[in-house]
Amino acid sequence: MEETVFFNLGNAIAAKRDPKELIKEAQIVKDQRKSAGKLVIVEDPVKGEHILFDLSDQEESKETTNAFKIKKIIE
Repeated sequence: MEETVFFNLGNAIAAKRDPKELIKEAQIVKDQRKSAGKLVIVEDPVKGEHILFDLSDQEESKETTNAFKIKKIIE
């Protein structure tokens, strides 16, 4: 089930076209972080990129945010 979430692109941790490479990047970031927060990989339908965010950076819909579909949550 896909869920729409809203993020400010300025809060992105990383972005790549290849989702497998972004998953590797997410695992590295997760290992380096001290917090137990979740990371989320979303897809930008306009650019075709996959973007990595910290799920705690999720925002309400407003002019400065973009809607994305969740592709993977990394716990």
